[in-house]
Amino acid sequence: MLTLQALANWEAAVLASLNGATGTVEERDAQITRSGLYAEYPAIFGTYNEIARHADDPAAALEALKRAVFIAWYGFTEPPVQSGIAELPESAIRACLEELDRSIRAERADEELRWMLAWYHASFGYVFEHFGPVRELDDFIAKVPASEALAHREERDRFTGRGQLGVYWTAVLR
Repeated sequence: MLTLQALANWEAAVLASLNGATGTVEERDAQITRSGLYAEYPAIFGTYNEIARHADDPAAALEALKRAVFIAWYGFTEPPVQSGIAELPESAIRACLEELDRSIRAERADEELRWMLAWYHASFGYVFEHFGPVRELDDFIAKVPASEALAHREERDRFTGRGQLGVYWTAVLR
């Protein structure tokens, strides 16, 4: 199984290739499709899901879960030509959200995940409602305003090397 660092490097390579596409949105989409880049994220997502469910290290499992949840959410919020996430298997998204629900119920989720989820849910909660339900989500984020994420601006360096999740949060926290 790949490590979290190897997955972050894989994501960085995908994003670099994605950023290399030029032209109109349609031209870039065609270039990305021809290159096969859209096939990368289902594999990346699947590996994060595997680590989240089977890692012996609880910290690695939680980090993998954070990245998988982000990919599931981000794939619905941004166009594929920007995110590189064209289509994820519905069964994999459901498995990810089931693991999220289990982690919340088992109290393995941390404060970082809490404010991330509050942000995602407030920005575009469709993923959690359509593919869930994540039964514990509302209670888990109930007292956390989405703006809580912005209180962590000074900590944006901690997102370095965390794949597209890190790229996203570094940009949001600027």
